[in-house]
Amino acid sequence: MCDQVFTHFIDAIGALHDEVEKCQVLDMCPSLTCAPQLHLLQEWVLLSPEKFCHKLRIDAEVFDKLTTLIQAHPIFHNNSNNPQLPVAVQLVIFLNGVGHYGNAATTEDISDWAGVSIGTIYNCYKRVMIAISQLHDRAIHFDLLDREDQIE
Repeated sequence: MCDQVFTHFIDAIGALHDEVEKCQVLDMCPSLTCAPQLHLLQEWVLLSPEKFCHKLRIDAEVFDKLTTLIQAHPIFHNNSNNPQLPVAVQLVIFLNGVGHYGNAATTEDISDWAGVSIGTIYNCYKRVMIAISQLHDRAIHFDLLDREDQIE
């Protein structure tokens, strides 16, 4: 009788061991590395302008004009020992975020794409929105009768 109970006990332990092995992750998968893709934009401006426009939803020429317009805004200047990202990079991050929706617009996705922290993403959004909203009449306009607006 004692042998039978002992055998039953050993079998139960073996079954539990098998269940644990099935359920437990024994080998962790290495995390995937993410490489920033900001440098591709410069290449796309020259070689594939449609990719630049697809990613940022703006032509390179309009992007340059907008960057020049907002560059002097005081929100992009501080007296800190930690310098801000260049205004053009902050604008790229902002345009990438507002130009996408769903999974492609999450701060984590944009953070991986730009190679910066999520906090930096929020700061870039805030600064660019403040600069554009304060320069709204100079930055955002579309008059069907104005020849420059038609071209732009």
